[in-house]
Amino acid sequence: MKKINSLLFAFMILFPCFYGSSSLAAGSSENFELSQNNTSLSEPSIETAPLNPDFLEPEGSESTDPISSSEEEDFSGTGYTPSPVSLSGLSRPAERLLLRASASELPATFDLRTEGLVSSVQNQGNTGSCWAFSSLASFESYILGAEGESWDFSENNMKNLVTKYYSDGFDFDVNDGGNAFMAMAYLARWAGPVNETEDPFSETSISSPTGLPVQKHVQEALILPDRTGPLDNGVIKQALMDYGAVYSTMYIDKTIYYQENNHAYLYTGSGKVNHAITIVGWNDSFDRNMFKQIPAGDGAFIVKNSWGESWGEGGYFYISYYDTRLGYEENAVFTAAEQDNFDYNYQYDPLGWINQIGYSGSLTAWGGNVFTSGGDEILEAVGFYTTDLDTAYEIYVYKNPTDGPLSQSGSFVANENGTCAFPGYHTQLLSSPVDLSAGEKFSVVIKFSNPSSENPLALEYKLSGYSSKARANSGEGYISSNGISWQDLTLVEDKVYDYSEANLCIKAFTIVSGLPEADFSSNITSWVSPLTVQFTDLSKDAFSWEWDLNGDGIVDSTAQNPVYTYSSNKTYTVSLNVSNRNGLDSETKTNYITVAPLSILSASPNENVTTYEEEGEQAFSISTNHNSTVRWYLNGVLKSSESGVTSSSYSNSALSPGTYTVTARAVTGSETVARTWTWTVRDWNPWDDSTSQEGTDISTGELQEAIHVYKNNLPVPNTGVELTSSRLEELIWLWREGSAN
Repeated sequence: MKKINSLLFAFMILFPCFYGSSSLAAGSSENFELSQNNTSLSEPSIETAPLNPDFLEPEGSESTDPISSSEEEDFSGTGYTPSPVSLSGLSRPAERLLLRASASELPATFDLRTEGLVSSVQNQGNTGSCWAFSSLASFESYILGAEGESWDFSENNMKNLVTKYYSDGFDFDVNDGGNAFMAMAYLARWAGPVNETEDPFSETSISSPTGLPVQKHVQEALILPDRTGPLDNGVIKQALMDYGAVYSTMYIDKTIYYQENNHAYLYTGSGKVNHAITIVGWNDSFDRNMFKQIPAGDGAFIVKNSWGESWGEGGYFYISYYDTRLGYEENAVFTAAEQDNFDYNYQYDPLGWINQIGYSGSLTAWGGNVFTSGGDEILEAVGFYTTDLDTAYEIYVYKNPTDGPLSQSGSFVANENGTCAFPGYHTQLLSSPVDLSAGEKFSVVIKFSNPSSENPLALEYKLSGYSSKARANSGEGYISSNGISWQDLTLVEDKVYDYSEANLCIKAFTIVSGLPEADFSSNITSWVSPLTVQFTDLSKDAFSWEWDLNGDGIVDSTAQNPVYTYSSNKTYTVSLNVSNRNGLDSETKTNYITVAPLSILSASPNENVTTYEEEGEQAFSISTNHNSTVRWYLNGVLKSSESGVTSSSYSNSALSPGTYTVTARAVTGSETVARTWTWTVRDWNPWDDSTSQEGTDISTGELQEAIHVYKNNLPVPNTGVELTSSRLEELIWLWREGSAN
């Protein structure tokens, strides 16, 4: 990529945050306390910045329908929705003088396509996801230039995971649109980016898998000042040369302003911005006569759209410098760092920068977040947002804070300072990393000093229709006007805004200090073929995984929580090797997975059974090697059923004499096994039959014999059953009913 020698301006672009050396030694607070003691203790009132007017009134008077042309039959979507963040002050001329590059220092033409620093053209279809395509196009372009790596990240994952269907989502549906601030939130909380191949784009998709491998960490997401006129293009041009493609916004109409033959676009109205695109270059000599309306001068930006390669000039088109909406609403660049630069992200603001607060009459404010270390870790860096051009910051890290975010001694363990040229998201490395023990509290305190805005603290909070899922707890975030007197953010009282669910946009990044500890479980360990198993990683401080899922010594998966299907009937050993920046660990579970046909392990009774009427319940039971659905049948009639069991039983006692068939049928998957018994029920009474001397009932002699059997605890003749008192009563009743008595 070409570089321009532009002294002050280029320096500010290349170093959006001027990181100063630690002004105070870690552990010493002498100079810091001195500055505190010179600060008035009178506490000014808390002030919240006004919301973006375009957010409050998103509907424009002009059409926001997408373009349709003869080059494509279907309409293509737009989807830009304004953020509530208002940064109108960034375009004030007094501030812009410091950032405007001289036209003589910039080339007349520049095209990232010819530099090979633009990722491929994508197609958002008829969805409202242009903002996701533009944000990731900027991110991909930066990586191409800075690291020489080509990536294709998943817009589907970004557009879906920020919606109302997820706990960390905004109040939007997938086609309600978005903006660069939503993309910042997604990237800064490490929800992405993920590979396109792992979550391919779908126009109809409203859900995406969470927990996919994140491929990069966002380092900076810089909001560039809005253009103030047709020739105020220096910031965007310099950003293109130093960062790659620029996320920007425009107003687009489906028919009126697009010159299809020349792929040229010019809009001169005041309609609401409705589309996010990606600027990839410029041409100062682009003929003004190429547009439908002839502007006052030549020149155009080269713009990458997200409507596929069949639209425009292979997916690109040209927007005149004299367009009155391009670059006037939201411009941004996204920069990247390696995914393994840090291990853990401590944060309370998954929705990111929603608005900003400060103190009335002051350009300075303090904010601090208190975190608890999840393990033995090392604090390496801090993430935060700035809300103005040239914001100065001072970072202080405290251990074991007790007085709001400050420790009892008032001594900090790390300190950094610097200046950020542009507002947006930033990452600051600590020159003196901080060791943390498991369960130890620590805080990150930042003093922000803005040149012009009275609201230096970026804030996530509950805003109806946008961020109603924001959640906060007391004891996490604190604010102060002077660094001495602190107030819990959730307890701030305001007549207009509810801060009970508000969080400061301050993050802490750590790395682990010890070895990983491997462990895993699964949702099932035994079943019939085919057996599909979901494995769950239970390892501690592990960041890469190698699974041998069938015991053959070959790595079958590198996913954290893989799914594997076993087809052959056998027993399998499963091994997991995990690693982190400090080393390796492994866990092997021998004969962990068993795939076997469904079988009956035991059955009771062991063989066919003969019982006597009124002898009590007869129980039947089976056990199987897999969870099954077991159904019990008596003479082919279903009597009972149990599901998800490995043992089941059935009993019956109300049968009259006869021969019965009892069957237990177990079903698992497509396999069925059964066990059948022949159950013979006999009459226990040998006296009540046709051989009785005095008829079909009991004779006196037979009754006397029965009484003898009962008194002497003898078995009943022929049947061998016990003559119970109830059976004797039955015999007496039969004797009394006999015709001879």
